[in-house]
Amino acid sequence: MDKYFKNSIIILFIILFSGIRNSESYALTGDDYSRRHFYGSYIGIDIDPGLINQFEGTAFIGYRIIPRWHAGFGGKYQYYYNKRLDNVFRAHIFGPMVFSDLIAIKDLDEFLPFRFIDGAFFIHAEMNLFSLPERHFAINNNEHRDKKRFFRPTWLTGAGIKRQAGANSYFKVLLMFDVSAHSNKIYSNPVVRFGLIF
Repeated sequence: MDKYFKNSIIILFIILFSGIRNSESYALTGDDYSRRHFYGSYIGIDIDPGLINQFEGTAFIGYRIIPRWHAGFGGKYQYYYNKRLDNVFRAHIFGPMVFSDLIAIKDLDEFLPFRFIDGAFFIHAEMNLFSLPERHFAINNNEHRDKKRFFRPTWLTGAGIKRQAGANSYFKVLLMFDVSAHSNKIYSNPVVRFGLIF
């Protein structure tokens, strides 16, 4: 197994479990609004057999501004493997992120005519400030810039469903789109994420 890939998997699990270890739960009602802060983490794997593989981990802390509006910040790490025949490379991408969630529907069972999605529907937006290797991600490539990095913002927006999985845990499914203006985007649209919030 490639040593970079092995190290990346270890880093992903450290990020995931550091967010889970002392975490609180999301509250979807105003009853638990006194507990305004929450912690969490998630991992994402995007696999395109012919082009790009991405393994991503995020840990974050959030705050309930009002019962239906949450915001927070965290850190993100991604192992990026481009398998295009004319441009094969591996990269470690990382940086801070800020996010905001707006719960549009608290209980989908009450909103929909059928009853099997017992959860909340929310709108999500986030900004990531990624540290990228200049050689592979700068618009004007220069082969002599192997060790230089630069920061680039990446904007994601989308929606998801959050469903209670246990007494203090929630299962989260999120569908996002990279709406950044630059042409050399990190993500291939759409971006799908599955995670647990504790």
